[in-house]
Amino acid sequence: NNRPLPKLLIITCLIGALAYYSLLKLRPTSAYFRRHDFMSGPLEGIRVLDIATILAAPLAGTLMADFGADVVKAELPGTGDGLRNFPPFKDGKSVWWKAANRNKRFMTLDLRKPEGVELFLKMLPQFDVLLENFRTGTLAKWGLDKETLWKANPNLIILRATAFGQTGPYATKPGFARIFEAMSGLAYITGEPDGSPMHNGYPIGDAIG
Repeated sequence: NNRPLPKLLIITCLIGALAYYSLLKLRPTSAYFRRHDFMSGPLEGIRVLDIATILAAPLAGTLMADFGADVVKAELPGTGDGLRNFPPFKDGKSVWWKAANRNKRFMTLDLRKPEGVELFLKMLPQFDVLLENFRTGTLAKWGLDKETLWKANPNLIILRATAFGQTGPYATKPGFARIFEAMSGLAYITGEPDGSPMHNGYPIGDAIG
């Protein structure tokens, strides 16, 4: 039952430390958030609407933005995305937030309200890709099942990053990276040889999800 400290854990910790050190020096100005100041790339001209939260699906939007896509992130009015409150903080701002939502533009939208749904459907034809990671069935409950989305925009590509997929016995269950890392056995092979299972310092389950 000895579990040697895997090289993957060492590598991810080093990458995380280097990223954190670099981001401490990142001080975006207002110009940083203007689309015309962003880098161009192979996805230039692709428009993405990100209505997802925390990390898994939003990270997909971030990578698309890195390659030149125009990514607009919609957050709940008032509270915003939960990742804004994740430590560590620099100058009162979450370093996680800066790293995971770079190169995006932002707006507020409440899909739980009829006015928010109406506005959302009017906006949808302007986008090529929709990112969401709500629990399976949540958008349908709000009147936004895939048929309604495709009626508003027949060419829309929908990326759903749900915990256990859209079908199956666990489809409606919530989930975060740590749950999948434990279920997969990754936590078991991580840590000290004689210690308890341990999670990586980086949420690899979200990153590869």
